[in-house]
Amino acid sequence: MDGSVPLRLWYVGIQVVSAAVLAVTGYLVYTRPDTHHRREFVAYAVVQTGWLLVATAKFLSGAPELKYALSLLTDLLAVGAIATLGYFATAYTNRSMSPRRPRNALFLCWLVVAVGGILTQPVFGLQYASVVYRQEPTAYLAVTPGPAYLLNGAVAAVVVLVSLVYLARLFVSSAHRPTSSVLLLVAAAVASLLPHAVSTLNAVPLLPGYDSTVFGIVPLTVLLAYTVFFRGELDLAPMARADIVDEIDDVLFGLDDAGRVVDYNAAAEPLLPVDVDTPVGTALSALLPGLDAELSLPDAGSDVTATYSTVVDGRRTHYAVSVSPIVERGTVAGYTVVLRDVTAVERSSRELARQNDQLERFASTVAHDLRNPLQVADGAATLVSGQLRTADTANAAAAADHMDRVTDALGRIDDRLDELQTLATHATSVTETEAVDFEGVVRTAWRDGNTAGMTLDVAEAGTIEAGRGRLASVFEQLVRHSRDRDAARVEVALTDSGFTYRDDGRRVPGADPDEARHSDTASAPPTGLGLEIVRTQVESQGWAVDIEGTDSGTAFVVTGAETTVGVTG
Repeated sequence: MDGSVPLRLWYVGIQVVSAAVLAVTGYLVYTRPDTHHRREFVAYAVVQTGWLLVATAKFLSGAPELKYALSLLTDLLAVGAIATLGYFATAYTNRSMSPRRPRNALFLCWLVVAVGGILTQPVFGLQYASVVYRQEPTAYLAVTPGPAYLLNGAVAAVVVLVSLVYLARLFVSSAHRPTSSVLLLVAAAVASLLPHAVSTLNAVPLLPGYDSTVFGIVPLTVLLAYTVFFRGELDLAPMARADIVDEIDDVLFGLDDAGRVVDYNAAAEPLLPVDVDTPVGTALSALLPGLDAELSLPDAGSDVTATYSTVVDGRRTHYAVSVSPIVERGTVAGYTVVLRDVTAVERSSRELARQNDQLERFASTVAHDLRNPLQVADGAATLVSGQLRTADTANAAAAADHMDRVTDALGRIDDRLDELQTLATHATSVTETEAVDFEGVVRTAWRDGNTAGMTLDVAEAGTIEAGRGRLASVFEQLVRHSRDRDAARVEVALTDSGFTYRDDGRRVPGADPDEARHSDTASAPPTGLGLEIVRTQVESQGWAVDIEGTDSGTAFVVTGAETTVGVTG
């Protein structure tokens, strides 16, 4: 066995083992179905494995012509490896793939030039300036780089470095990923570019002119796969740090498409379990099962809202939760979860609800306590009035008239008690609305009221977004006041922003309910409390009401509502 055999076996052995390592690496990545963009990486590994195998075949072949053809094929596969690496890094870091972007356009132009230079080598000699077949210390092709070869080598170095920078920025941008990952990517860059530099400078001591670039494949691919897919840090859907900002007060989590935590901000730390060392890479359901139980991850183009309560620093804290998908080329690559502290709002809401309950109970108690003696007084007054009317004296008849007025006053007090209860009940805001048939509500209130001798005209119908019961009560109050003010005609119309209610009864004193509240006289039935009920019911739905008095009557103009004129619900 001559001295060239061990050298040949050494080169062939390294390349075969390297191809096997690449194949295993690609297979291990492919068998991780939860990894992000694994198919793009596997394509890169497959091209590189092919590159190694063809390079091995070139070394083993004996014919110079075959070695020459296989050398051009290895160059084509090298260009393919660089192209797939750039594609993987660009896709994985969620960057634009559009050919209209200047960088992408230049990259595509280079691919065309590189492939053209290799294929036209026999004609123009752009890839190799010279090719020499040598047999010592073993049979191989010694090439002198041509302009296309040098250009491809320079572009390849740039693509490798830019791709690794893209990936490294995912670590640099986050406070929750170790800097050792960046060091691994730097080592991958050096390991991949050093053999190429040695070949370009024709500094191979054993085989001058031999292209040793292929020996940088394995360290680059293995370190890249380990850092990205097997270290448990970048196997999550990548997310720009702009989506996770430590300076804001809201709690922010970034999730991958499988619901695992990619990143989080400083405000989220008090919510995390103290016994979890590395929240990144852990499922949200394991970190915060209570929060996860309240959420459902949305599809592309939709957000999800929820509420969540937990104990933070010894006090009960309430959050309004919003989950938004991060969409990458039409598919969901991850989620942004925002928790806004609404504890103060929740407490205010509960306090307001408690006060409303107290107000309603107070009104009910007052009405109950006053109604019993009023009923007794009314009954006694009715009996006395009846007895006096049977007496045959003028004074008795006058006393009976006075007792009738007492009975009427007691009836009015009873009506005011009813209105007081209605006011207390309807002071709370409406939280649930529906598209209500406007004309139907108006005519129902008209039918249920004492409207004998009055006419109704619904000039414009449609639907209005409102609380059905609250809106019905508004019209019941308005119809009642039209009757009390001796109105003969009522006209109601739906508008683009609410509705108008007009009648020809006695004009309400002033255009403000506060003024009307103090206008009760013997000649004008009291309307102030009833108008206060109307105002409260209208404002509880987020609307506004104005009272416009004219010589021909009064108009109630309600604005701020959502209506659909001419369409009935």
